Amino acid sequence: MHNAIKHFIIPATLIFASAGASADNDDIRAFHEAKITLQQAIEAAVKHHGGQPFEASIDDDSFSPAYEVSVVKRSRVFDIRVDALSGEVTGIREDYDD
Repeated sequence: MHNAIKHFIIPATLIFASAGASADNDDIRAFHEAKITLQQAIEAAVKHHGGQPFEASIDDDSFSPAYEVSVVKRSRVFDIRVDALSGEVTGIREDYDD
């Protein structure tokens, strides 16, 4: 029984480790492709929506690099997506998880 569990856990761990490394590589690629800085993305998000920024990151989930800036406004958290190539705000959603 323990051998069967080990045979499952080790390959599963390797799969998740490779997925994490791949995600990091995608984020690094997105960072290098970005035409605006993280600070400029934060400024664009706050100018467009207001609030206090408290978290920001870059990702490549939509085939084009984008920043996700989280801001607090009236005790609610909003995630604001900023195109990393143009600096335009491309989406806003309330984040109920934070």
